[in-house]
Amino acid sequence: MFARRATLAGTTALGLAALLGGGAWSAASAETSVQATYTATLAGFPVGSGTLTFAAAPNGDWRADVAAQVRGLATVVANRQATATASGRVAGGDVSSRAYNLAIDGGPEPNHVDIGFAGNAVKSLSATELHYPGWDRRVPLLAEHKKNVIDPLAAFVLPIAAGQDPMAQSNCNHTAKVFDGRVRYDLRLTYGARMEVQGQEGYSGPALVCAVGYRPIAGYRPLSPAEEKFERNLEFSIWFVPVADAGMLIPYKVVVGTPVGLLQVYAHAFEVKGTRTAAETTASIPAKR
Repeated sequence: MFARRATLAGTTALGLAALLGGGAWSAASAETSVQATYTATLAGFPVGSGTLTFAAAPNGDWRADVAAQVRGLATVVANRQATATASGRVAGGDVSSRAYNLAIDGGPEPNHVDIGFAGNAVKSLSATELHYPGWDRRVPLLAEHKKNVIDPLAAFVLPIAAGQDPMAQSNCNHTAKVFDGRVRYDLRLTYGARMEVQGQEGYSGPALVCAVGYRPIAGYRPLSPAEEKFERNLEFSIWFVPVADAGMLIPYKVVVGTPVGLLQVYAHAFEVKGTRTAAETTASIPAKR
């Protein structure tokens, strides 16, 4: 169970902070960008750090570049570094993927994944063959599981419908259908709360907190009844903040329950640059009533 939970927690941390080229989008066309530095703690102890560079163009194209590494006592167990890049588009209240690349190195076995997307379906895939001790029994992954999907980083980009208040509860009513190169799973978001962020470096303002339900679909190893019970009661939430006026939100903080305590990934520096400043964006959000 711990290995499974560690896999989910690690994916979450990389997708954010740790938690590619493709298409016609280029950085030069972007009007809004975010530079963020994240810290990861497990049961209160520092276990990792990472950086995120996120850029959004006026037409809804976006690109995310993430770098992460293990820190603190966690280096006793594993000393690994990871990078991930992704690109896609937000349009009509939906998010889509163009390309995704993951590289995890520094441990006993590298983990590299490259995925190309077209029309919300996987058009190309390359993934390192991973070896697990014992019998690696998995739920079969079929061709249909590679259709109508997005990549793991795109799952952390929350689209906002035109004219919608970024803090509207309905923005959390969203299910991300994710394919990570090996496993197809759903992340179902529901409204949790509205919180205030008091960032010391960069963003200060409201955050939309969405509770997240994780549901594996295919390509995963079946769990025991005890593991399934824990999975159903897994604490998982994301604090989303607006990316200026780009029509999307990205994570400021992520909380994931594990058997040894809460994994928290949070931004201690979060700078937004673009056509409007973070302060202007915050001021434009209606006050909570």
